[in-house]
Amino acid sequence: MDGSRSRTVRLDAAGPELTPRALPTQLGRIRKGKLNTVLATVTALEPPQQAINAVNEWWKIDHALDRGGARVATSVEKIRQTVAAGDLAVVLHFQGSAPLGGQVEMVDTYARLGVRVIQLTYNYAELAGDGCLEERNAGLTAFGRKIVHRMQNLGVTVDLSHAGERTCLETLSIAQRPAIISHGNARAVCDSPRNFSDEVIRAVAATGGVVGLCAFPAFVSSDPVPTLDQLINHAVHISELVGAKHVGLGFDFADEDESDYDYFGYDERYYPRPPWTWPVGISWWEDAVNIAPALRRRGFSEEEVTGIMGENFMRAFEQTWNELN
Repeated sequence: MDGSRSRTVRLDAAGPELTPRALPTQLGRIRKGKLNTVLATVTALEPPQQAINAVNEWWKIDHALDRGGARVATSVEKIRQTVAAGDLAVVLHFQGSAPLGGQVEMVDTYARLGVRVIQLTYNYAELAGDGCLEERNAGLTAFGRKIVHRMQNLGVTVDLSHAGERTCLETLSIAQRPAIISHGNARAVCDSPRNFSDEVIRAVAATGGVVGLCAFPAFVSSDPVPTLDQLINHAVHISELVGAKHVGLGFDFADEDESDYDYFGYDERYYPRPPWTWPVGISWWEDAVNIAPALRRRGFSEEEVTGIMGENFMRAFEQTWNELN
């Protein structure tokens, strides 16, 4: 490891386009954006066997002699070591609890396989609870409570992205460690059910958690073509509400087609059909270099900028993750 390199983390907490197959093409774009850590979406709606296979594909890369410039990171220290060595730290992230297959014990299995962040729902109802587009808003289920407790006991971060209002609040009421929103914005700034109320944001902050700013255009602004400055509006609102130490980045860049759109069952009222026009100034990973200057222009201090760029999520992970042998 080259000790002269910085261990400062610049992190995107939502990377659905970072897959083992896409790594050779996306890594260069990530590096151009000066990011060094990404929470890679390993799986979302898939059952356990597919999820395990997907996890295994990342470990194949990690174990290969030529790792392609990326390492799987399962601890805060491993992230910093990987960053200092000049490689991309990849954190294994599930966008949904479907891969648990209704079994609480699968949390233990995935934790030992290196999965460090699990999202409870993906827009609609899952066994863990209702998602943000489930109109009944029924909240967390008994199974959901069990997996939240199990995740927190094991040191796996609870992610509330895509969760409904009641699911969020009920989860946060029992959380003993930081819970995060890996990718989501403030509903007070852009009124979408996929964004989060001030009450939820306050409750996330109360656990020590972080909200990752999401660049998906319909969640940034109602304008057909939003801008980077409109994304920063969310950072300003959240920081004024709970402090800049609870703001991070979770871009959620995705290049989906009509087939993907139908597979995920998106609601056209809230998700326009692709192709999507990403915000001017933050349209893919290489544009991440624009975030820090934009934050400074809006009055954020250097310490706050460093936190938002990645260190805030690192603080939350440090308070959550356990080292599993």
